[in-house]
Amino acid sequence: MNMLKNNKGILSIVLLLVFTLLTGCSGSTAEGSKGSYKAGSYTAEAKGHNGNIKVEVIVDEESIKEVKVLEHKETKGVADAAITNIPEGIVKEQTLAVDTITGCTVSSKAILAAVEDALTQADGDIAALKVKKEKNNTAQKIIKETDVVVVGAGIAGLSAAIEAADNGAKVILLEKMPAVGGSTIRSGAKILAAESSIQKAAGIEDSAEDFADFLMEIGEGKVDKDFVSLIANNSAENIEWLMDNGVKFKDEIEPLHSYRTPARGHKVYEDSGANLIMPLQDKAKELGVEILLQTPALSLITEGEKVTGVKAENSNGDEITINAGAVILATGGFDRNPELVKKYFPSAGEFTTTVGEGNTGDGLIMGEEAGAQILKNDAGIRLALNRTTMLGYGEAADGLFVTPEGKRFMDEKDFHFTRTRIMYDLNIEHCFYIFDESDYNEKVGKAIEEGTAFEADSIEDLAGKIGMDSKVLKATVDRYNELAKKGKDDDFNKPSEFLTAIAKGKLYAVKLSGNTSGTIGGLKITIDGEVLNIEDKVISGLYAAGEVANGQIFYREYPGSGSSIIANLTFGRQAGAAAAKNVQGK
Repeated sequence: MNMLKNNKGILSIVLLLVFTLLTGCSGSTAEGSKGSYKAGSYTAEAKGHNGNIKVEVIVDEESIKEVKVLEHKETKGVADAAITNIPEGIVKEQTLAVDTITGCTVSSKAILAAVEDALTQADGDIAALKVKKEKNNTAQKIIKETDVVVVGAGIAGLSAAIEAADNGAKVILLEKMPAVGGSTIRSGAKILAAESSIQKAAGIEDSAEDFADFLMEIGEGKVDKDFVSLIANNSAENIEWLMDNGVKFKDEIEPLHSYRTPARGHKVYEDSGANLIMPLQDKAKELGVEILLQTPALSLITEGEKVTGVKAENSNGDEITINAGAVILATGGFDRNPELVKKYFPSAGEFTTTVGEGNTGDGLIMGEEAGAQILKNDAGIRLALNRTTMLGYGEAADGLFVTPEGKRFMDEKDFHFTRTRIMYDLNIEHCFYIFDESDYNEKVGKAIEEGTAFEADSIEDLAGKIGMDSKVLKATVDRYNELAKKGKDDDFNKPSEFLTAIAKGKLYAVKLSGNTSGTIGGLKITIDGEVLNIEDKVISGLYAAGEVANGQIFYREYPGSGSSIIANLTFGRQAGAAAAKNVQGK
């Protein structure tokens, strides 16, 4: 009997252990925090924004030990947050239910897909790993005190923060996205400047006065002369300032267009916006600027008619109150806000945009709520182009542009921003670029597959495919070919060397549609960046710089690549210095 009792006891213990192990494994798998894996190292790839992203995943029998991105072609600076944060999140939370990173969603999804493939190879329970965990609600109310708070960390915001800190102010820099850079980090980082040391070394003769005259000319005399003169006169010093702060430039200077001399396009190393932004971020940190990422400003704090800080919220849901002597709005444009586009840029029509997801007009909204005067230029940095082929950008225009009705309407060799301006002045929302097979390439073939380009054996067939009257299009092409044979464009004065007959082999029509990379208008400011109300009086404590306040610098036509960066840098520094001195009573 004692023996039977002992055996029953042992059996109970064994059953209990088995039950505990079974329920323990079941519980952890359901949560997605741990699973059973075939221990080892696994690699996999998935398509990102610019190409495949390759990852390595290391697991033991119970957990994901490491996730590494081995190879990628994603844009430097733009995708960095995804490349770093997604792998860290997977390992930390032991799950595939990691939130994608705003601003680099495609890269985030590619990393997650590649890791899923690797964990499938490791016999992981993918369904369980995709179960979303409930987050603990640990939101807090945080109060911070500072001299200057800058909202937005693009070129204007970083410049403002550095300049304010350099002038002795305590600075907090807020950025709603997971990384600094704004639109600038997505750009080729060309910067217009006159009389720079790089120009002089290249043997280019230029003057700040000529640069200012150019900006006034493109602004049709309706921009602020003091503003554009400040940009031009300080441009060489601002190039030196960037170099002093770690930005590396190429030796070459690029012209805006063959029609426009002298060349003023200063090119950052590798033509990379990241190589412009990242050194400035490092400098800001070196000066003690507190940078808060994924922390959008929600509203301004006011006391009477004075702005005294901002309300913000971070990714944890913390409510943050920042009391400050001055607020600088540097939040970029509003391309991503349909309501603001309809209100302030109604002529935009249908368009696509290359700007970051953060350009939703936050600073414009906050400024307007504080009583700021808004400049309604009804304009933007816009181009008519084909995104797949990039036709419409640059000077490659041997063929001709025709309206949706099939009529020619411009010198196709003109500067691309001028071409777009002509289109909008004539109320032409899109046009077609007509050429023959001598200009065909693989990108044109891809556009044909996507339905934004068309191929035919005759003008009549081409007209039918793009919905035009064949007689009108044929008459237009015949006239163009007649001018090409003559060697003189009597209609639009296109240079003779670019008058090439459209007569060889197959014929093509590529649709050029509206695309924006910024907006023009926004808050009205003084030359020191102080925001003005509807009575042209300064709103105490409120400053602005960059695209949120560029309506006094640009009018309807954008001057060209590099104009915005030099303008935003100039007024970022201007606002940062003025705010710091004002707060400190200097």
